[in-house]
Amino acid sequence: MKLTIRIATVFLMMALAGNVKSQTASGNQYVEIKTSAICGSCKATIEKAVYELDGIKYASLDLGTNVVAIKYSGDKTSAEKIKQAIISAGYDADEQHADKDAYDHLEACCKKE
Repeated sequence: MKLTIRIATVFLMMALAGNVKSQTASGNQYVEIKTSAICGSCKATIEKAVYELDGIKYASLDLGTNVVAIKYSGDKTSAEKIKQAIISAGYDADEQHADKDAYDHLEACCKKE
């Protein structure tokens, strides 16, 4: 009888641990955002702007596609806040255009024209 209770307790603890793990994982989100990045300086600026937000777990811009891949905690930030950070840094984010003042202050190599 004691063995049955111990086994049941172990299974219950494993089940609860699994639920806690999946709840934590459910807060993780992933987004890819097309940017107007051109060079390594653009990459550094965009990644820095994104990492300044709370909840960013991973951000990497691929200069071949100009897409920044971001893993983040949905409990702490959102895709819209991430896009706004990119826009505020002077770059386009998907269909939204860069902030003009920030764009004007970018290095010459980072400008589309």
